Amino acid sequence: MRELYNIMASKQNLKNKWSTTLILFLILLVMVVTFSVLSRDFISHFNIISMLTNISFIGIIAGTLTFVMITGGLDISVGGNIALVSCVVAALYNMPEPLPMWLITLIGLGVGACIGSLNGLLITRLNLSPIITTLGTMAMAQGGAFVISRGLSILVFEDFIGFIGRGSVLGLPTPLFLFGVIYVVLGIVLARSKLGRKVYCIGANQEAARLSGIQVERVKFGLYLMSGLAASFSGLILVGQTAVGMPQHGIGTELDIISAVLLGGTALSGGKGSILGTLAGALILGVLYNGFTMIGFKWVHIRIFQGILLIAIVAIYELRERKRY
Repeated sequence: MRELYNIMASKQNLKNKWSTTLILFLILLVMVVTFSVLSRDFISHFNIISMLTNISFIGIIAGTLTFVMITGGLDISVGGNIALVSCVVAALYNMPEPLPMWLITLIGLGVGACIGSLNGLLITRLNLSPIITTLGTMAMAQGGAFVISRGLSILVFEDFIGFIGRGSVLGLPTPLFLFGVIYVVLGIVLARSKLGRKVYCIGANQEAARLSGIQVERVKFGLYLMSGLAASFSGLILVGQTAVGMPQHGIGTELDIISAVLLGGTALSGGKGSILGTLAGALILGVLYNGFTMIGFKWVHIRIFQGILLIAIVAIYELRERKRY
């Protein structure tokens, strides 16, 4: 009887997930059609590729943050992580006797891994609040970025880092290609692997997951480490795109990243979410920014509409959950 109930519950959750994702892609389709009518240039090949490329560095972090938020966690430090990594990489590149670029890149990824590990240790070992912990590490990272760069932009003209941000693979911009590959991998891991099942179990009931033999602290630590690595990788992409490292990189991106995950149907309370939903959320935000810019709206007006859209969609999710129960 219990097995039958679990099968029925699993099928219902899958049905709800696909229903939510379908709604998101319908919203995305309506937005694309609307902006195409309002601006002829919106649907051009150049604009579409540019828009998707700009989404890439935020989308990569949003994908890994989906895992963290499904467990009931949160990582606000990603913006500060991006800033610190960009400044560390730029400063090392501009040393009188610079290190090899491959080593500088590894150090940059290591900085992100250290921030993610610190978050994971504080949250799992000391049982600190994820919001307070990651706010603190965000402030530390942003402060470190300003100290290293002295508040200035540091130029980085290097072929390898330029390839990450401005190169192309199989006819696609490198960031967009990496974005696609990473999402395929993350989607398979979350939906088909043991780790994915553990993530959902922890989000649904952490204590029950622990009693069932899941090493909750180890899994959560690994997810925060993964989030830190993703943020540092996106920081490298941003340095490659702009050819500078500066402390202003990443400021405010945490709002866009968390918004993309929430728009995708991931619950702040945990236990629910999908990579496909997060992809739809990231695309909706990208189309929103690009479309409104194309028709002449200012950044502050776009921010207002982003807030309205986020509240509206999350409210719809909550109302649907209440009706279900």
